[in-house]
Amino acid sequence: MKKTGLNILLAGFIFLIFACAEQPGEAEEKDGALSLTIEEMVVNPAEYEGKHVSFQGIIGHVCRHSGDKMRVLQEDDSDYSILVMLGKYTGKFDTGFEGMHISANGILKIEKRDFPAVEKEKHEPDHEEICEHEHEHEHEHEHEPGTHHCETTEEAIRKMGKLGIDPEIRTVIELQSFEIE
Repeated sequence: MKKTGLNILLAGFIFLIFACAEQPGEAEEKDGALSLTIEEMVVNPAEYEGKHVSFQGIIGHVCRHSGDKMRVLQEDDSDYSILVMLGKYTGKFDTGFEGMHISANGILKIEKRDFPAVEKEKHEPDHEEICEHEHEHEHEHEHEPGTHHCETTEEAIRKMGKLGIDPEIRTVIELQSFEIE
């Protein structure tokens, strides 16, 4: 009887240890890559810097100038997007891919930006400026006056803040593999 009680106590203790063990984070590992949402990557980029990540989204924009980058939008919330550098896949994407679903793998990199005092006057954002996170798929890449979603840098910074994105950090994926669905 004592032995049975001891075994039950031991089994309960083992169960408790496993039940209270640290649960894995939301990011699952798939084929050696962390499976993340675009929101997770752009809101917490330092946490994933240099890591192999996999994600899904909608191709929102393929660069019409150099063809070496594209912007991928999060499927369920297009306010979140990420810049994807095509690298060896430059030339394999064109504007016909915009709107298509993509599953991709790559290395997450961050680039620090140091903005001088926030400009309050209107400006026309250039190809790599802060407003790039906005809905480029809705506008021509040339950013004709009045066509870009962000009128000022201050407005773009405010929008990024509301989304939890640090405007002084640009999150970039170096594409390693992809599948268009």
